Amino acid sequence: MSDQVTIKSFKEGDIFAGYLLAQEVAFKTTTRGTDYLECTLSDSSGRIKAILWDLRAVEGEMELIQPDAFLKVKGSITIFSGRLQLKLDKVRHATDDEIVDLSDFFPISGRDITEMVAELDNFIDSLKDPWIKKLVVALLRDDKTKRDAFVRAPAAKHLHHVFIGGLLEHTLSVVAMAERACGHYREINRDLVIAAALLHDIGKIAELCYDRSFGYTDEGNLLGHISMEALWIQNAMAGIENFPTEIRRQLLHIILSHHGKLEFGSPVLPKTPEALLVHYLDDLDGKLESVFTNIREDASNGNWTPFNKSLERMLYKPHWPEVDRLD
Repeated sequence: MSDQVTIKSFKEGDIFAGYLLAQEVAFKTTTRGTDYLECTLSDSSGRIKAILWDLRAVEGEMELIQPDAFLKVKGSITIFSGRLQLKLDKVRHATDDEIVDLSDFFPISGRDITEMVAELDNFIDSLKDPWIKKLVVALLRDDKTKRDAFVRAPAAKHLHHVFIGGLLEHTLSVVAMAERACGHYREINRDLVIAAALLHDIGKIAELCYDRSFGYTDEGNLLGHISMEALWIQNAMAGIENFPTEIRRQLLHIILSHHGKLEFGSPVLPKTPEALLVHYLDDLDGKLESVFTNIREDASNGNWTPFNKSLERMLYKPHWPEVDRLD
């Protein structure tokens, strides 16, 4: 698929024939009683809504047209309500043998993975407290399985950093902001905050799956990432002889409270300066990434994005004028 035109480069009037991954699939009925197919298709560059008005154009078994299936499609790019849409002429299920490279269908971090891993290690090496450093090294360096998954995993299913490497990118962003905040608020325990920022979402490597689409594992649905990572951290602490009780208590408190509210999944509210800081930085980074993504991916010519469900608002797309330099 490497020479296939990507969704990001679609223009009105283009004819597309190729492979896309089905994210959402719905068979619907018009007001006149005619059945049709509405779906969301994706590749590594983005998503597009697609419509097949005549179900007789489905080749092969209709039951195989479902979410997480690779589809071979042909159609034309149109505009509906100011946004690009794929009007389908033909659809069929594609076998895995037809797909050469799965990475063609998953969005990937815009940052270089190797550079991010080096940045991760620099933050780990910067920890001064020997107990905290030993704990973080055990989880994010010595445990190769967790480390490899941490580098590849997305940060969420829908809300923010929904791409391969998204968890690492989000984590580094929170840590970088935490580093600056600790330089400003001198009473904050810097190593405690940096460690908590590094570990606050590590449970997502087991909560989320990303084989065909971004979703939740059975364990993720049943336990959630906060519960899983708290258990991992507790077990890692137990494996370090004489690990200090106060560090254990405070670090676990930050992890358990980092969603900020009980209704958002945290079993306790943030009750220390370090916990409040990590919560607000995590929340800020997630919300801003959602805003940037909405603005970046909106192909319409209007000043406003579609309604953002998580932020409960439309977003204004600023058009900054060119400003002459003051030399």
